[in-house]
Amino acid sequence: MSMNTFNINEKFTFFFDAQLRSNDKWIHPETFIFRPAFGYALNKNTMLSLGVAAVTNWRELAYTSPADEQIMVRDGVSDNRIWQQLVVNKKYGNSILQHRLRLEERGLGRLETDGKEIFVRDRKFNARFRYFTRWVKPLAPTTNFQKGTYLALQNEFFLNTIGARYANNKFFDQSRTFGGFGYRLSKEFDVELGYMLQVVVPTNNVNITNHIAQITTFLRL
Repeated sequence: MSMNTFNINEKFTFFFDAQLRSNDKWIHPETFIFRPAFGYALNKNTMLSLGVAAVTNWRELAYTSPADEQIMVRDGVSDNRIWQQLVVNKKYGNSILQHRLRLEERGLGRLETDGKEIFVRDRKFNARFRYFTRWVKPLAPTTNFQKGTYLALQNEFFLNTIGARYANNKFFDQSRTFGGFGYRLSKEFDVELGYMLQVVVPTNNVNITNHIAQITTFLRL
């Protein structure tokens, strides 16, 4: 994952993240996300943002050919969305606690195959609320953290606020809990490595648990 922030002036910021996620055992790419946005600073600790997300999910479905053969079709499927968020940063000593409230609007549909392609049919509106907290703590005493090692802990949960029946038919969608260590090379750039536990609640009530290794870079200009 790559997180990039560019300050336009004292009030406006352009930022984006790009993510490439694998499936189990890193055999294939599963999801690619490009998520740009513009932010407006209400004050030095609070920002409102509006953005979009171009999302490609690679999926595999069985297709029955005219000769009645079962063929497994793998294709990229779009799950694009728009989103709005409020970010509040609080400083406690030399550590920072961030709160992020995000609302995203999606069009979810059923997947169908047609030859060697997968299509999304009958898209329905779904709105999902996400609450994210992240705590960053430098491991060495400092009042102006510009270089060195830090600890990062974060958690995020997802709630279906509208159109839950088009997602998992539940109010609660998933949670992501992360812990890791990072190194700040300069005030503009960090590299971070950690472990994420993702718990997804599907329609059939059998929770899916994913154990994820995550590498992240942060660029601030």
